[in-house]
Formats: sequence, C-alpha cells, structure tokens
Amino acid sequence: MLKKVIVFFLLLVLGVFLLLHFNVIWRSPSYYKTEKQVVLSIPIMDMEAYMKVVNEHRRPYIFTLDSKSGGKAIIVGVEHINDPNHSQFDSISLYWKQHQPTIALVEGRLGFFFKWMHDPIEKYGEGGLTAMLAKRDRVDLYTWEPSREDEIQILTKKHSAKRLAMFYSLRPFFQLPDSKKNEDNLQALIEERTDYEALEGSISKWQQIDSIWNVDFPELNWKTFNAGYGYPGYLHDIWNDSNLARDKHMIDIIAEQVHRGETVFVSMGASHAPRIENALKSVIE
Repeated sequence: MLKKVIVFFLLLVLGVFLLLHFNVIWRSPSYYKTEKQVVLSIPIMDMEAYMKVVNEHRRPYIFTLDSKSGGKAIIVGVEHINDPNHSQFDSISLYWKQHQPTIALVEGRLGFFFKWMHDPIEKYGEGGLTAMLAKRDRVDLYTWEPSREDEIQILTKKHSAKRLAMFYSLRPFFQLPDSKKNEDNLQALIEERTDYEALEGSISKWQQIDSIWNVDFPELNWKTFNAGYGYPGYLHDIWNDSNLARDKHMIDIIAEQVHRGETVFVSMGASHAPRIENALKSVIE
C-alpha cells in the first residue's frame, strides 16, 4: 500500500512538472529585484497631473525607446478589459512580433492559469496575452510590480500603518461588484492585506474601518463608494504615492534591462504609459 502511495505521489509530481514545463499550467510571474535604482531627472507624472489629461491621450498608448547599448523598450498601455475581440490585443501581438522581445514585464502578479480551461485574455486581459506570448517564445517573464512588502516599506516613510492598512484593505474592496461589497468580504481583505510586519496590529476588524471612515469621511459611504481615479482625503495621497512607487520600480527594471542590451516588452494599464514616458526617456540613453 505504501509503495502505491509513493508511486502515485511521484507520478503526480512528474505530471505537474510536465504541465509546468509545457506551459499548460502557469505560475505567477516572479518579482524582479533591481541591482540599483536610477535617479530621475524628470519626475513621473503624478495622479493629480494625470487627471487633467485622462480623457485626452490616445488609447492604446504605445511608444518605443532605443538605447545606445542596443537595448530597446516597448511600452504598451491599454485598457484593463477581457474581451479577446478588442483591437487593443491585436496591437500587443503586432508589437511583440515586430520587436521580438527578450524579456517581458506585466502589471500585477496574475495568478493560477490552466491552459486547457482558461483563455489568457478572458482571465487576465493584457497581462494574460503578454504572458502567453512570453511563454510561447520562451522569453523571461516578470511582474513589474514591487512586492507588497517593499511597497509598504516605501509608503511607511510618509503614511501611518493604520492609514495604509485602510488603503490596502479598501482598494480591492472598492473594485468588487456591488453585490459583494459587504462586511464579510471587507473582513477577509483586512486579514489578507494587513498580514505584513509593518501593518501588524494596526487594523484587524472591519468595524475599525467603519468607525474611522465615518469620522474622516462622513459624507461618503464606504459600502457604495466608487474609487475610479481617486479616493477621499489622505487615502488619495496614499493612492498617488503607491502609483508613483510602483511606476518608479517599473522604470528601474526597464532601465536596467535596456542598458544590458535587452529588448523589454512591458504591458500595463493605459494610465501608466503616459505618466512614465518622459521620466523613462530621461534614463534611457
């Protein structure tokens, strides 16, 4: 009996390995740790400035940058949608084919994917398509996001742990369908999103967020609030600083790889591309 269990376990492990090797099952892209950070001579556009042009810039927002090192960056900013028939996905495929990247970066971590059951675009939008192309062509794939722990460490230099705990719990909550915006789901997010040393003990119950919100933002209802491109009060400041920290990490990765002579393909939401453009140009030589 024990022998059969061992054989079954070994076959199971072998099966999973083969599914991973042949890209039938996808793991989340790894985080990328840069060797150093670049100094920006031109700052990243913050969200306040971006709000003035949010309805004016082109979509998709695509640009390429060439380096004297022979490296290149292809920046593809598109809408976060999951319709495989949308023309923006043709643009991603076209630019990938034209430039034949050697490394790819996607927004977010994506998640579990089983090729025989899921469509990459329907599951993960532009990140899913980019990941599919990278895996097909055996191109290294990373998320351009800093780890949550690293991002929190950056933000604790300016914001309190309690306010950060509120922000990280409410940000995904605000993106839920109205039917799922309830106390139980907020509690689950609090437990998941505050499980970091820097936030430990700051907020543990949804009632705490309810109490703080009612004092700080009495004119708004957190159960029905729609964040869109903004948050109230200090949550807006954290949101802006979070975006700047994420974008700076992305620029650090792109610059490092381009200066090594790599062709870097980066997919992201439409807002990130115009906000990083001038800052990225300032560090690609």
